[in-house]
Amino acid sequence: MVSVDSSGTLPRLVVFQYNPDQVVRTLRPRSPASPQSSSAADARRLWGAPVETVSLTVSVDATDQLERGDPVAGLTGVAPQLAVLELLLYPGIVTVVENTAMLLAGTIEILPVESPLTLLIWGPGRVVPVRIESLTITEEAFSPELFPTRASVQMSAQVLSYNDLSVSDPGYALFLVHQVMKEAMALVAGATGAVTVAGGVSGV
Repeated sequence: MVSVDSSGTLPRLVVFQYNPDQVVRTLRPRSPASPQSSSAADARRLWGAPVETVSLTVSVDATDQLERGDPVAGLTGVAPQLAVLELLLYPGIVTVVENTAMLLAGTIEILPVESPLTLLIWGPGRVVPVRIESLTITEEAFSPELFPTRASVQMSAQVLSYNDLSVSDPGYALFLVHQVMKEAMALVAGATGAVTVAGGVSGV
């Protein structure tokens, strides 16, 4: 995962130590903005890209680093890796302090902080903007300082489509590319299926 701030600071990288054993994707048709306004004539209408949720479990383990005598792992275990993931849900501390100071001075009305653009990069065929919905962290095998040396993180994220983002948002174009690639793969599957059917018919 990559988190890119609009301020131009260096992106925050979340590199999975191990590939998750499975990725669960749930797609639901997008509903109209006002369900009361829909009618029988709208039964087959598409109101945009489906709402897609991605769930996976990420495992982090400092065993190998501890065996090699890594001083960082020896001191903090996997706490740094967990911190990177968790900070995807936090506003930056500098922004929090600055906004609090301006609020106390009565100079601005505080709006919710805009989060960085977070991308789930699952190989070259899937790069999508996402919003983290939940992180469930299970910590195991603690060091004497009570830092975890093993942990698993159940992560749920919603894919953000062109229905969720403004046209000027970089994620808007990234999702368009994602859908173009999906349509290209569907064409490949269709052509392969046609060749398979034709071969079966000719064989008969």
